[in-house]
Amino acid sequence: MRFNAKLVALRSKVREFAGMPFKGSLNAGMSMIEIMIVISLIAVLMTYIIRNVNDNANRAKEDQAKIVMNMLVQDLQRFKLDNGRYPTSEQGLNALLTNPGGDVKNWRGPYTEDSKLNDPWMKAFQYESDGRTMKITSSGSDAEFGTADDVVFPQQKQGEQPQQ
Repeated sequence: MRFNAKLVALRSKVREFAGMPFKGSLNAGMSMIEIMIVISLIAVLMTYIIRNVNDNANRAKEDQAKIVMNMLVQDLQRFKLDNGRYPTSEQGLNALLTNPGGDVKNWRGPYTEDSKLNDPWMKAFQYESDGRTMKITSSGSDAEFGTADDVVFPQQKQGEQPQQ
């Protein structure tokens, strides 16, 4: 008990010296309501931060998908220069890796790498072509084609019909 009284007196002198009035005993703390308010504020801040980080991560993956698509388009154009047309939908993007045979006589590949055939979500790109035009689609973060988060090359303007 004696030690506690000396500690209280010492604390009082320190606070007095620092310009702070002495408040209560050594056992003073936070009430349950104050603790709940602090925890709630931390939860709200964490929710906001996590949501922003997730949005930025998805935007970064969409940008990465566009970059990979542009590289694939360059590879497809090299294929077209050698063979006079793009690979058909049936031949797919694998025609950039291995000779599809048939009417492809001047194949000088491989034109790309395996790693470019998947989007940032590790799903295969969808490729459509009639030999003259082509379209590459990533299913986006939901892994389903035909939804709002799809990334498409060439990009379509609002209300525009897909390229034929």
